Amino acid sequence: MGKNKCSILQGLKPAMAMVVVQATFAGMNVLYKLAANDGMSLKIITAYRFLFAVPVMLPLALLFERWIVM
Repeated sequence: MGKNKCSILQGLKPAMAMVVVQATFAGMNVLYKLAANDGMSLKIITAYRFLFAVPVMLPLALLFERWIVM
């Protein structure tokens, strides 16, 4: 019985990941809309988006590229 539950959870991981990604995108769109309606410039919102994305994506890119090369 325990192995059956684990295999079901293993099969649901991709679907759960897709739900989390979609919820994150929806949340970010709501935050962008709130900031834009509050008077923030769209250029500034885009700049903040890139400034926050670089520290997150750079280590991931280096880590995965290193794994592919090895």
